[in-house]
Amino acid sequence: MSVSERLKGLRTALAEVDLNALLVSQPENRRYMSGFTGSSGWLLISAEAAILITDFRYTEQATTQSPDYEVRQIAGAMGTWLPDILKGLGAGKRVGFESEHVTHAAHGRLAKAAGEAGVDLTPTEGLVEKLRVTKDAAERESLLRAIQLTDQAFEAVVASLTPGVSEKEVAWRIERTMREMGAEAIAFDLIV
Repeated sequence: MSVSERLKGLRTALAEVDLNALLVSQPENRRYMSGFTGSSGWLLISAEAAILITDFRYTEQATTQSPDYEVRQIAGAMGTWLPDILKGLGAGKRVGFESEHVTHAAHGRLAKAAGEAGVDLTPTEGLVEKLRVTKDAAERESLLRAIQLTDQAFEAVVASLTPGVSEKEVAWRIERTMREMGAEAIAFDLIV
């Protein structure tokens, strides 16, 4: 599924729950919706706009990875940039946020910024995750490739084991071998 198809699906979901926009903060959801792999950023998605908000470290990367998005470079605390971006939506708009992924402190900052912008902030759960449940052909292919790579790395490391090697060393060998074979990262800390 392309990013534009994912945006269309999310926009349909927003209309169903009577939201004008969604502020996406969860990293996996941000990547799924935009293709952006940077470690810092937000997405603001409405029926009319798709904005990727990030700092100077990632603007070039965001522009390259997320051509369906308007990339906005920000600096400073959330309260200095978010109200202006939200004001672009217009007063009286309902903007959702990923309540399962926002800390209490961040919620306080979000609420203050939304108040300054005349926007109603609404907690949401699972809007993007519901889209992520269904895998398209490319996602299924990626999953199969990851399984194959993991199996190959495991087989290679098991073949090289000798008595006295620590569990920690075996876990590191598996991770290193996976990365050498093309893995982007590990999904979770390995346990041996």
